[in-house]
Amino acid sequence: MILQRESEVPIWGFDKPGNQVTVEFAGQAKTAVADKNGDWMVRLDPLMVSREERGLEVKNNLRESISLGGVLVGEVWFSSGQSNMVWTAGKSMCNQVAQEIATSEEDVPIREINVNTVSALYPQRKATSDGGWKKASGASGFSALSLSFAYELYKELQMPIGILLSAHSNTRIEAFTQREAIEEHPKLTGDADLIHDADPLTDQGRNAYERYYSELKAWQVEAGKNAEAGGKIPTRPNLPGIAGMWRGPSQFFNGKIAPVIPYAIRGAIWCQGTSNGNDGRIYAARMEALVKGWRDAWGMPEMPFYFTQMQCYGAPDPDSIGFADIRQVQHLFFKDNRDNVGMVVQSDLNSARPGGIHYYNKLHPGMRMARWALAKQYGKDIACTGPIN
Repeated sequence: MILQRESEVPIWGFDKPGNQVTVEFAGQAKTAVADKNGDWMVRLDPLMVSREERGLEVKNNLRESISLGGVLVGEVWFSSGQSNMVWTAGKSMCNQVAQEIATSEEDVPIREINVNTVSALYPQRKATSDGGWKKASGASGFSALSLSFAYELYKELQMPIGILLSAHSNTRIEAFTQREAIEEHPKLTGDADLIHDADPLTDQGRNAYERYYSELKAWQVEAGKNAEAGGKIPTRPNLPGIAGMWRGPSQFFNGKIAPVIPYAIRGAIWCQGTSNGNDGRIYAARMEALVKGWRDAWGMPEMPFYFTQMQCYGAPDPDSIGFADIRQVQHLFFKDNRDNVGMVVQSDLNSARPGGIHYYNKLHPGMRMARWALAKQYGKDIACTGPIN
């Protein structure tokens, strides 16, 4: 586990209402009382960098306790997107780096935790992860882009680097976006309608469910008659909005991002676009909502956000624009949102499998995202972008 340095560090959890909970770490002891819902939170004072593996103790007034070992202090980055962010180092050009890290004589203090996928209509309180925080000895199983990014930071900063990974394959950007950010964006009324139709707590949702159940009853009658007569069964009505979906607007934000907020981080990296490849100009609005929603949710109005522009894919085809349109939209988003936003161009990075959507070279895009962070967050005098404007 890695905690963010030089920042207040929220530690939170759940207990019986009224119980007193104390968190002890690095000579600090902070106490809170669980509220009527059982929620409690303390904030550790800013911590200095430490490669020493120390214990974090959580205990309540009933003498119940939880102990977490191997806690380091350094830099933590949130990592998200779809399959090219999920893609592991061992299956990419990062494989050699992963092997070097894993077989190093001394522990390379890079850690990754992969948040399990949960789809939800409302923000969830708890997150799970198979295996929790993983050490660099298992780096081949890390997200390739995240590992490349983290290792580049580590080489320059010489401090622990943590990756909080919450990504899922074949998923559209709006699934990772906060509901309020979608509702507030004037160009995303269609996404907002899908959410409202599925939410029985809204008037729109109640009306949608009434229509659905009315149609369902009629379908049951017709389906029964057809079945008895040996005829064709009609198509069953769909649930309203995103209710029958599991990757609809805000569903992954609610299920696998909201539960880890407000874990202290430095910033975020993002790799996504394939599933929105036909979105055209609306994708810029969706990126705006994504970034604003994350910044609002974390209470970090200047949260750094670095992303990869869509890669080249397939053989040249004069009759198809491929991903050129989405690349242009990503560039326009970058041009219009320069405050702590950086874009990494990938078009010059040839894949070892040119026909594959999951490009092999994830080493250099990760390094390029790291250069943005090194220049902008860590004050390194290095070039972080090419001649784009």
